[in-house]
Amino acid sequence: MQRFSKQSAVAWERFGGHDMTAKWGIFLCNCRHTLALDPERFDLPTPHVQFATHPDDDLQEFADLVNRERCTHTMIACCDAPARFEDALRPAIGPSPKIDYADLKESCFAVHTDPREAHDKAGRLLRAALQAAEVQAEPRYLPLRSEGRVLIVADEPLAGDLARRLSSDSRPILVLSPHAPAVEPLPSWRVYRGELLDVSGRLGDFRAVIGLAGGTERQELMVAQVVTLASDPSAGPTRTGYHVLNSANVADLDQLAARIDDLTGDFLKTVHVAYDADICAGGAAGRQACGSCIPACPYEAIRRDPTNPLRIEVDHLACEGCGACTSACPTSALRFTEPSPQALYAQLAALLAPDNGDADQVVTFYCGEQGKRLIEEAGRQSLPYPAKVLGVQVPCLRHVSAPAILGALRLGAAGAGLLGCATCPHGERVLLERTLEFCRLTLEAFELGSERLRLFMTAGGDEAETIDNLTRFAESLPPAPIHWNGKPWRVSGNRQALTEIVGTFIEQRQREPGRQPIDAALPFATAEVEADGCTLCRSCVNVCPTHAFRLDEPTSSLQFNHIACVACGLCETLCPENVISLRHEVVFTREALDYRTVVRDEMVACLQCGKPFVNRKSLDAILAKMLQPGPLMDVFGGERQNLLRMCPDCRAVAAMREVEQGWEP
Repeated sequence: MQRFSKQSAVAWERFGGHDMTAKWGIFLCNCRHTLALDPERFDLPTPHVQFATHPDDDLQEFADLVNRERCTHTMIACCDAPARFEDALRPAIGPSPKIDYADLKESCFAVHTDPREAHDKAGRLLRAALQAAEVQAEPRYLPLRSEGRVLIVADEPLAGDLARRLSSDSRPILVLSPHAPAVEPLPSWRVYRGELLDVSGRLGDFRAVIGLAGGTERQELMVAQVVTLASDPSAGPTRTGYHVLNSANVADLDQLAARIDDLTGDFLKTVHVAYDADICAGGAAGRQACGSCIPACPYEAIRRDPTNPLRIEVDHLACEGCGACTSACPTSALRFTEPSPQALYAQLAALLAPDNGDADQVVTFYCGEQGKRLIEEAGRQSLPYPAKVLGVQVPCLRHVSAPAILGALRLGAAGAGLLGCATCPHGERVLLERTLEFCRLTLEAFELGSERLRLFMTAGGDEAETIDNLTRFAESLPPAPIHWNGKPWRVSGNRQALTEIVGTFIEQRQREPGRQPIDAALPFATAEVEADGCTLCRSCVNVCPTHAFRLDEPTSSLQFNHIACVACGLCETLCPENVISLRHEVVFTREALDYRTVVRDEMVACLQCGKPFVNRKSLDAILAKMLQPGPLMDVFGGERQNLLRMCPDCRAVAAMREVEQGWEP
């Protein structure tokens, strides 16, 4: 096995790298000399790289190197089973190094015949994987138990066939249609005649409602898993522990029984979503707002917090990790944990870092289901496509936000593709359609061309056709309209990224498209403030969850940042003067990317000491209310009106003198 070292700090910075904090060991395998992989072509930020022919021959030596050098992270570029590396890299004493994987065989060398193109792409994928892993936080886990009853709903004897295949740890409950043949149950079984009406919950804690045959009576059952044997491929929600079987052959029943047994027992479930209540736009001052994440979740894993309805609560055990809520959240209060926003943006920056002679790259976000399957099948079947197509795996396409898509073009990509399931297992894709609508609007506004964005749907058996469509898309794109200098792109939240993206588009396109009307469902708005009626009371400043409003004390002015506004409506609802209204639009101007003054005032000096203490509009509003005809006018009649024109300190002294003279306030 060949070991080699490179001084690559300069190269790493050239590719947009963050500072390397981990100590890496990298295992590069050429699959028993079947890959034309030359490690000398890679600039990698660690001396601990081993070029291997196969784990059978070289894994132990690599494990010794990792332990000896005390590497904190390892990157495995090999198609062998991950468990094999996890076992080999587990030290006898101390924590195991974090292990990440990069597929270079099926995504590079099996589909790109030109060795130079394959190596260039492999280098980009490796650097991107390293960058993402550098900023990716360790995942959190919660304990989950799934034991006991398994509900099997069927209209034929297959229910009994499946029940007999389950282990003794699973106690079957059968629901047969009224006309289905009888099933000879075992003593541990329960059998009902009827139909499944509703299922809610999650693995280990499903609530199933069945309608019993021969009447209107319903039966509610708490079960660990649910199985429906149905001919309708769309029947039932697709969540972990809810199984839908559309065919009835022996092999499928065996696989399903094994899957049910695998999901029986105690587990550690990944926490997919992190929630920051401090920046949530869920509400303020007793008024609910936003809530975009709640309808976006297809699994009812998000709801208003029962103890504080102005904030939300995530049921991490019910969450399936599709990422819809994080894409819907306008403030980034909800963030996906793996990949995190920081990891995703770092990955894009490393993928698209400029190099001499590069062709225009095309970023393709692909889901972990059919999208991933297509990429793998293209490698297995050697279906070629352009090497400039760079894949970025995400849990589901609904995870991909508009700033991530537009960010690819800001970083110099010629186009962005999205590759996902023809029938998404997470349900309808309304949120994705809105995201694409906003991206196309932005591209058209800057005359970049909406044809630079394409959605590809795939299912089993259409590999050649989908790869051909992806190839046509990549090869039809004109040169990239935006150029990137390769400097690190250090953004985290979506609005921060969008601000940087729009600013770059304005600068490089030399145009400010201005106001763009949008659907009210998109989280952008301009707050129109009637300056004559505003008293600068700070209500809008205090309730705005994104600090789109601020009060600048030195200039006594109310300022508004359009790109930070998420259209939650709290300012409009809670303004005591009713002088704020929201206009649903997105504004592409330099001014809209920063704070601009919407109301300006002057400070008023104290009559006694001369110190400025209140703005003119607030004082006028106070005087108008206090001195209107009524009891208060009598209280502050005559010279006592001047009390209202004094600072708090001077007012207290003057008021006490008035009291000494017999004033009863």
